[in-house]
Amino acid sequence: MNKQEIEALRKTDLSHQIHPQFHVRDHENAVIFVRGEGALLWDAEGKEYIDGLSCLWNVAVGHGRKELAEVAAQQMGELAFSNSYVGFANVPAIELAERLISLVYDDMQAVFFCNSGSEAVEGALKIARFYWHLRERPEKTTIIARREAYHGGTLGATAVTGLPPFHEGFGPLLEGFARAETCYPYRCGHCAGADDCTLACADDIERAILRAGPDTVAAVIGEPMHGAGGVIPPTPGYWPRVREICDRHDVLLIADEVITGFGRTGRWFALEHWDVQPDIMAVAKAITSAYVPLAGFIVSRRIHEAMLSSPPDAKFMHGYTNAGHPTACAVALRNLQIIEDEGLVQRAAELGDRLRRGLDQLAVLPCVGDVRGLGLIAAVELTEDRATKAPFDPAQKVGPRVMKEMRERGVITRVKGDSILLAPPLMTSETQIDRIVNTVGESIKAVLGS
Repeated sequence: MNKQEIEALRKTDLSHQIHPQFHVRDHENAVIFVRGEGALLWDAEGKEYIDGLSCLWNVAVGHGRKELAEVAAQQMGELAFSNSYVGFANVPAIELAERLISLVYDDMQAVFFCNSGSEAVEGALKIARFYWHLRERPEKTTIIARREAYHGGTLGATAVTGLPPFHEGFGPLLEGFARAETCYPYRCGHCAGADDCTLACADDIERAILRAGPDTVAAVIGEPMHGAGGVIPPTPGYWPRVREICDRHDVLLIADEVITGFGRTGRWFALEHWDVQPDIMAVAKAITSAYVPLAGFIVSRRIHEAMLSSPPDAKFMHGYTNAGHPTACAVALRNLQIIEDEGLVQRAAELGDRLRRGLDQLAVLPCVGDVRGLGLIAAVELTEDRATKAPFDPAQKVGPRVMKEMRERGVITRVKGDSILLAPPLMTSETQIDRIVNTVGESIKAVLGS
């Protein structure tokens, strides 16, 4: 494309499309992508980029996988769509449900398909309340969510998101939700001066349950590690403590594995790292590597058995037109086969070690406060004063400036405040991992000096 054609596209885009998390000033010079291959993307001007965030944490097997396009075309030729509501089903959805149950935590039993992570979280919140309704405990409706969490953009998912900018302009938020502290080891106010983690952050969830009254609390929801909230892995004892607290107070545990699922952390699902099983889990993103939209929430055996034994007038009145879409499910099945056949879960663990070792070397820079990660997802948090952990003045826009420098140097990613977030495709090469690390370092130096 020539410059005039690209500018015409940008003008049309601004005139007619509202983008996610949109403000016109952020979108005036949008990068228009036209092609992808492996871990690389090319824009309309022909510039090459490494996809340092798998686009939005989701292109796990990389771009340009023709086998996924082929299976979609084949399925569309046979049966493009069918109604999955009561009394109807399709083969790919049945097969995918069985495949997922073979991969997820041992106690998981059944899956509800939808289209996005936000919808999966929304459904997880509803099934938690519905379960207690079936158990004749309808007063158990409160959902406990954590600060720094990001769970999606629908109204219920927004209510459990713990990042205030996502609340502005959408209030009042839904009732029936309560907030608790999260596990943020680098900036933990509980353990300052302590020799070791006290897990007081987990105990704050118990305090939130007690404030609401255990008899009114349906569930606790959390990402096994925060993604969009800053890529924050927990301390090792955190999730076992939270699981014990939920069990003690008869509260369900919802795991939002939209980002962490399907190999991203070096395990198929992230709570495996701590030998913890949820009652409900939300999945999306890498389930199809984003080639087509698909998501779902998965419930444990006790929740499914409560549904199977419910009376005829106790239907789960929840649904989406495209639930169990046959083409999406067919693509998901092929995508999961690629992840398994190519050993991408183990590769994420190995590449993650390489990425982390490289990023750890950036700790010599005086502005690098924290390097953290788990598997092939990592963050570098910048700070104005490493000794006090004092952040930069937000007006300096340090994080966005580093992100822009990285883009100019050919690596696409995102930031949360002054934390640089990284999650390249699971098939990224070692050379590309090293280039990402070098680009992070060069970009930090360009913005803040050495």
